[in-house]
Amino acid sequence: TDLWSSRDWLRDATAWIDDNLERRGVTRIPTSPRQPRLRPWSTLLVVDTDHGRVWFKACAPQQRAEVPVLDALTDVAPDLVPTLWSADAERGWLLVPDQGPTLRDVADAQNITGHLSAVLRRYARAQRASVKAVDAMAAAGVPTLRPCDLVQEWTSEGLAAEATPALRDAAARLDAVGLPTTVQHDDLHAGNVFVADAASASMHDSRIFDWGDTYLGNPLCSLLIPLRGPSYHFDLPADPERDARMVRAYLACWSDVASSAELSKVLPDALLLARVGRIIGWRRALANATDAQKRQWSDHPMQWVKEVVAAVRSARRR
Repeated sequence: TDLWSSRDWLRDATAWIDDNLERRGVTRIPTSPRQPRLRPWSTLLVVDTDHGRVWFKACAPQQRAEVPVLDALTDVAPDLVPTLWSADAERGWLLVPDQGPTLRDVADAQNITGHLSAVLRRYARAQRASVKAVDAMAAAGVPTLRPCDLVQEWTSEGLAAEATPALRDAAARLDAVGLPTTVQHDDLHAGNVFVADAASASMHDSRIFDWGDTYLGNPLCSLLIPLRGPSYHFDLPADPERDARMVRAYLACWSDVASSAELSKVLPDALLLARVGRIIGWRRALANATDAQKRQWSDHPMQWVKEVVAAVRSARRR
């Protein structure tokens, strides 16, 4: 992240932005770019132009799979991801026009469940479409973390051994259902969904962005974060009926592969293993963090470790 703070880096990034804008007949306004966010895993630049606002993103080396993910999804599901103007896969640079407000900006506690349900239906479509691009994404460096891989990562990291047998059992049950390996966003919440029609908050043309945590794995693992979204972003209490509504919307896309009853039965296994994926994602995101940044963010992966252990102990008591 020190690199993203230097004048030399900003000059190089601005030159790249200008070159790619010029090819589109777009001119940058000299008072930009501005750097509103700097994180260990990425940074953003806001670029004002004579054609409106444009966003530049630079990904850390461990997050650069976002470029091939967007390339692949643009080919197989172009209406579900943001318009990509330019990309540099080697440097992990992206340039996209402003896509409008996010779902978190326009939703409220009363409508977030319906909107997220619609997003999950669209997202499941993207996952189904991604099956044909999985091999290409893997070859381009997108991590593969199938259920068995998540268990292996847990054990190789030397995390709580008491949870390992339960994780292995969960992986076996999840694999037995027969879902294909797909793209797994791993951070699908209302702040990562663009809404085209802010007035109606319609999800019919919503687009999912920020694919830096993506891995290739079991599709059901994707539900971990969206199921928490209404509580996390809108302070809603836990609600099994709300969760069930969102799960039904998502599972409908997989009805030709397995019944909703089968998928619902292994959903707790997927959510357990998805927590391991979040641990790995945080380790990857903090790989280049400064000591101060590690102190700031290190509680996040440890919290997921605690959740895995707590979930396993809770299941054991039932």
